[in-house]
Amino acid sequence: MASNYSILYSPSAHEELEEIYEYISRNFKAPETAREQIKRITQAIRTLAVFPKLFRVRKKDSKGREVRLLPIDNYVIIYSVDDANYIVNILHVLYGRRNMNYFFSFD
Repeated sequence: MASNYSILYSPSAHEELEEIYEYISRNFKAPETAREQIKRITQAIRTLAVFPKLFRVRKKDSKGREVRLLPIDNYVIIYSVDDANYIVNILHVLYGRRNMNYFFSFD
C-alpha cells in the first residue's frame, strides 16, 4: 500500500483561505459559518493525502507539473502532486465562479 502524502500549502493558498474566512465573516456577519466553510475545505484537502490523483489533470504548468482541481462547495482547490517526494502542493483555494485562466499561468 502506498504511503500517505504530505500536504503543503503555498503562501497564496494560506492567504486565500484567510480571505475566504474574512469575506464570509465580515460580509455575512457569520464567523461560525466562515469557520465551518474553512473546515470543509481543509477536510477535503486532507483527503488528497490518501487519494492525491483522485481528480483529473487540468493542464501542465510552466514547470511541467500536472495541475488538478478539487471542487468543494462553491470553491476550487488547485493543486499538484509530487510523487517523488510524496507531497501534494496546494497552490490556490479560489471561489469557483472566478476566472481560472489567470491561475493557470503561474509558475
